[in-house]
Amino acid sequence: SSSAYSDLRHCPYRFFALRQLQLQEDGELDAGLDKRDFGTWLHAVLQHFHEALQDAPTGDAAARTALMDEAAARATRELGLQEGDFLPYASGWPALRAGYLEWLGKHEAAGACFRQAELRARQPLGALELVGTLDRVDAVRPQGGGEPLALVIDYKTESDALTRGRIKAGSEDTQLAFYAALLQDDTLRAAYVNVGERGETRLHEQDDVVHLRDLLLDGITHDMQRIAAGAPLPALGEGSVCEWCAARGLCRKDFWNE
Repeated sequence: SSSAYSDLRHCPYRFFALRQLQLQEDGELDAGLDKRDFGTWLHAVLQHFHEALQDAPTGDAAARTALMDEAAARATRELGLQEGDFLPYASGWPALRAGYLEWLGKHEAAGACFRQAELRARQPLGALELVGTLDRVDAVRPQGGGEPLALVIDYKTESDALTRGRIKAGSEDTQLAFYAALLQDDTLRAAYVNVGERGETRLHEQDDVVHLRDLLLDGITHDMQRIAAGAPLPALGEGSVCEWCAARGLCRKDFWNE
């Protein structure tokens, strides 16, 4: 999966501990909705909203707002969340909803059309199999005319600066390239859509994602061949990779300098 390969790239030891030994963190003891839970909830909301809009298209702003609220209520029920879980986010929901709908209108006016959400895909790569779930796939109209192109979208609820940093990282950011590899399409496009809690939704497209996909596939093949040949998996993480590592403590890197 994209996250498994990201672990390998960030720190081979983390990949070994979490993916090969399949160790897990202790469950969180505190209740409530954290940032990751909010992202899961929002993904479900947007899936329900777009599928409902696809079944009953409307350009009316009030009707779209109502569909968003209905999708939010449905996602809350399905995830078994309580009203109190949303207290940190409830005040920002109207702005987030309005900002997303405003962006969506411009996105559609530019020739984009929703096609599918939460698309599960598998793709063989030699002895390996790439697996993943695409947040969303749109069809976009090329500027020069012709057949619509696929646009793979991955939602982000992080800061917009962090999302922009992913795009600037090029081949160092593997997520969009990995998702592009899950579809056999040399004309597709891929982008992050940053859904801001303060009411600003922005699309950040990764240029030349097909080229980055090809580089990524070569890298995955090379890395897995080295592992199969017995290459060691040392703890090479640095900075934030270690700070937010689920395997922190196992490698005892905090004590190396001592």
